Amino acid sequence: MRYRILGSIALGLVLLAVAGFWALGVMIPKARPEAPLAAEVANGSPEELRRELNLHAPDEPDRHGLTALVWAARLGKAQAIRELVRAGADPDRLDSGPNGWTPLLHAVHKNQLEAVRALIAAGADVDRPAPNGQTPLSLAAAQGEAEIVEELLAAGADPRSQGPRGWTVLQRAVGSGNPRVVDVLLREAPDLRLGHGPRDWAVRSIARLEGNSDVLARLDRGEGGR
Repeated sequence: MRYRILGSIALGLVLLAVAGFWALGVMIPKARPEAPLAAEVANGSPEELRRELNLHAPDEPDRHGLTALVWAARLGKAQAIRELVRAGADPDRLDSGPNGWTPLLHAVHKNQLEAVRALIAAGADVDRPAPNGQTPLSLAAAQGEAEIVEELLAAGADPRSQGPRGWTVLQRAVGSGNPRVVDVLLREAPDLRLGHGPRDWAVRSIARLEGNSDVLARLDRGEGGR
């Protein structure tokens, strides 16, 4: 009976870890692109966007604290990103909304690969964190976005960095449920390993629950990205 109770407690802790893991550092804005620049980004008309850029500052935030560049990132509008940056929009500006994210973090959160590429090409800092420590690589790893993780690493993102509350990129990758993310990380940094602390235990448990024990076995054997 005692072991059954302990097992139930352990399972509950793992499930709480799963819920908390996905929620780390993410508050979803419920806004819509209403400001003139953002509306033209959403409409997809380069000519109208250029016209509005003659009337409004490129980094002018809307009532939710989000700029047109943030909306271009969230909507995957690569051409609009290029137009806005050419007009002087700052690709590293933190929004004044609930997250305090850069446009790159917004693009990662929405899994907008082309927007990520456009922002990197525009000179966005791939390691610029939000105030809570959230980085683009940490968020992409947690969301299981292997292609975006690959793009960020190729642009120089630090595979040994930490995200909110000290979670490492590897911990978040193992807990993402996508083994490809771990493979991409290990190709870049073959020496990455999980430790034996509470967070490592939590992500190991998540991986086993999701049927990804092979990822743990590779890490434990030190096989890198093979």
